Amino acid sequence: MPRYFFHFSDGKRQFTDSAGHELSGLSAARAHATAHVRELKAAMCDPHIVDLSGWTMTVADAGGKPVFMVGFDLKSRPLPEIAAPARQRAPSR
Repeated sequence: MPRYFFHFSDGKRQFTDSAGHELSGLSAARAHATAHVRELKAAMCDPHIVDLSGWTMTVADAGGKPVFMVGFDLKSRPLPEIAAPARQRAPSR
């Protein structure tokens, strides 16, 4: 079974999941992320945290590649663009 990692961020800091969870696939990973976000929101009873609009959960595969992102409003977010490494040109002869 594939392993997925559930990282979350408050928009400034990243909180990393180093253990991950083995799940049957992407659909199960989405269900797990949704449940995890709901648990985190319920645990945030601090009155100073009223705006969760910057909070997101990014789910990555075992290779560390992000596969999807969800906001704490449970809506999908686009993954940030990752710049491709610059190609090196072979020296001219």
